[in-house]
Amino acid sequence: MNWKVYLSDIDLTQKEIQAVTKVLKSRWLTMGEVTQNFEKAFAKFLGVKHALAVASGTAALHLALKALELKPGDEVLLPSLTFVASANAIVYNQAKPVFVDISSLDNLNISVEDLQRKITDKTRTILVVHYAGYPADMVRINQIAQKYNLAVIEDSAHAIGAEINKKKMGTWGDMGCFSFFSNKNLVTGEGGMLVTNSDELAQKLKLLRSHGMTTLTWERHKGQAHCYDVVELGFNYRMTEIESALGIEQLKKLKKNNTKRERLTKFYIKQLKGVSQIKIPFLNYPHQSSFHIFPILLGKGIDRNRFLEEMKKRKIQTSVHYQPVHKFTYYQNNFPEVREISLPNTEYVGKQEVTLPLHPLMTERDVIYVCNSIRKIIK
Repeated sequence: MNWKVYLSDIDLTQKEIQAVTKVLKSRWLTMGEVTQNFEKAFAKFLGVKHALAVASGTAALHLALKALELKPGDEVLLPSLTFVASANAIVYNQAKPVFVDISSLDNLNISVEDLQRKITDKTRTILVVHYAGYPADMVRINQIAQKYNLAVIEDSAHAIGAEINKKKMGTWGDMGCFSFFSNKNLVTGEGGMLVTNSDELAQKLKLLRSHGMTTLTWERHKGQAHCYDVVELGFNYRMTEIESALGIEQLKKLKKNNTKRERLTKFYIKQLKGVSQIKIPFLNYPHQSSFHIFPILLGKGIDRNRFLEEMKKRKIQTSVHYQPVHKFTYYQNNFPEVREISLPNTEYVGKQEVTLPLHPLMTERDVIYVCNSIRKIIK
């Protein structure tokens, strides 16, 4: 499809090409010095002690939960309004996902009230998702976690650069998980990052990331070790040097590009003012967002499928974030209790949410075209 306005696009320049070319010329492509440099830069950006590059955001979530040594039947609270990887990572660890509603149609993050209601003696962890890059209420969530002795993992796939009171998202919980998929604010194609301030968790995560081996291939290549032991049942979740080279360059422009996203978001809001059948969540939100996506909610009288088709006719690429996880066939079949739960706000958003194009290569002219198209379609 030859789109006129893309849902997302990547700010790639000659600097990324040069960085990747340098890695190729070095002839060392697997996790090594470039990845170590990326981890150091990322940790410094967040103000966190440890950053571990991994194969994907899903790998980060899997390892974070694995490091907590969950047992079958342990419960993990999470929003149903998320990408399915958040829930899948819980199931990978033989734990049980317990789905929580969102706060409201104005705030699409996890409801602290519903979260507290669903804590049982089997609850071990809270998995928080910062939807669209807008920080969840980590102050209250951490208070609840402390009261009930629960671990907190932040799914910060949308929220790189977002913060509360100058403290970056991903650093509020025990561990933070980031994704660098090709539609994210920082792009390496695939890849992700796990961050923590815990020395103990960092050591465990390093082992789990690479087969449970006590030394890495890079260390042996440098002559720092000759052999290794395997002390954990680990995984192959390493990041490549090519991805890390991209990540280093992308990190340098992240603040600038997040500012561009913020400016476009504010322009969208201005352009959509007065369109009565469109609701925009997170208006006047009190914390700093990364402005990863721009979600809108269609009024009840608007058929979303027809709306999406009309946008497609105008060559505007759109998406849906998200179909509620508890409604997917796999979770309906394998966790029968989810058939009985009611998450009214989540389910409304699941039916009426539309994600409009937002990326740093967009122009205000693109936003005007999108908003004018919306007005025509609704009329």
